Amino acid sequence: MRQLQTEQRQAEWQLDEVRKEIKSEKLEAAKTEAKAALVAKVGSLLGSGKLKELEADNRTLQGEVAARDESIELLQQQMQRQQEEHSRQLIELQAQHRREMADKEAEHQKEVSFLKSIIRKAKKWFPLFQELVYMEKFCLKVGFTERQTVTLISGKPLFYEGELYSEEYRRRFTTERAGFQVVKDPTDKSKLVLAINGQLIGEWFKEQFDRLFSSIRKTVTPQRKDKGLGL
Repeated sequence: MRQLQTEQRQAEWQLDEVRKEIKSEKLEAAKTEAKAALVAKVGSLLGSGKLKELEADNRTLQGEVAARDESIELLQQQMQRQQEEHSRQLIELQAQHRREMADKEAEHQKEVSFLKSIIRKAKKWFPLFQELVYMEKFCLKVGFTERQTVTLISGKPLFYEGELYSEEYRRRFTTERAGFQVVKDPTDKSKLVLAINGQLIGEWFKEQFDRLFSSIRKTVTPQRKDKGLGL
């Protein structure tokens, strides 16, 4: 019985070993078959048009990328040229503007110089020329219109009724119809003055102010006396 049991164990062990060997052989065979299938598949791909088609698509994509890169480079170059052209045009416009301004300034200075020479000659030929300019400003400031001022400056008499402004007293005075005329200053023949009814306008303004001040004082003084009596 012991011998039979020993032989049985040996037989089982041998059987296990055989099974292991069979499994190992099967695994190797499966690996071999998988490798063969993979090689066959790669071979079929290499032999078919799919791989060539993929390679063609890849080349097409590479060509498109290269064309895109070339277009981008061309656009960048075009933008650079446009910026350079814009800068050049801007510099030319600025230079042209400076030249035009310089020409205008030179022309203006020329006109100013010409006018100054005319004024100098006018002062020399007409001693009262500058006085007429001052008198024109004075008449306009007093309140005469430009047309009325032209009449006065020409030496003609002007009849006027209305308000006259005194810059010295900073107020307006009303006059009835009176005759105005620009005449030479009695105290200095090189000066011109404005006369109202033969009286110098400065004296007339003073009389009007004194009269106004006197009337105001007469009005205020009795009121103060009445308040004093009431106290």
